Amino acid sequence: MDTIASDLGISKKTIYQHFPDKDSLVKEVMIAFLEKDRCLWKQLEENYPDVIAKMFHSFEVMKDMLTEINPRLMYEVEKYHPDAFAIFRSYENEVMLSYLIKDLNSGIQEGYFRPEIPVELIAKLRMAEIQMLFNPSFFESYKKSVFEMHLEFMDYFLRGIMTPKGLSVYNEYLNVKTK
Repeated sequence: MDTIASDLGISKKTIYQHFPDKDSLVKEVMIAFLEKDRCLWKQLEENYPDVIAKMFHSFEVMKDMLTEINPRLMYEVEKYHPDAFAIFRSYENEVMLSYLIKDLNSGIQEGYFRPEIPVELIAKLRMAEIQMLFNPSFFESYKKSVFEMHLEFMDYFLRGIMTPKGLSVYNEYLNVKTK
């Protein structure tokens, strides 16, 4: 709380007028962050109805999020602020997972993803990949950033579920992005 007060140029007393304790502050910050994230995903949904276009534009959202949040921070929230972390887990299960399931179903309907994939299982697998990125012990031995590892995970994931049509469109996006 001393650091927060110092960084904001206010007294701890002022912080405590608005937040009774550190846990409530962390909880409110988590809620605000998740609401911002929800708005970004909603914008992607509205602006990019094609699931592959949406994925490529989501890379920028993920890049911002993964550079804004240090994975160690999420570990500390889980360890020291379980109520705030429970809000995050609920968001993952209710919002992120539902968007992912919707995107997988859309990709199947559009012919980009294989129709035989077990959508809910694959969605949960993808969520587990994302959760691994926030595990400090997982990424410490890698020389890549969390975002670079996210891109690699996403590439492996997508190549495993795509049809030839989906792979063709995906490769086109990759070629444009690398030029």
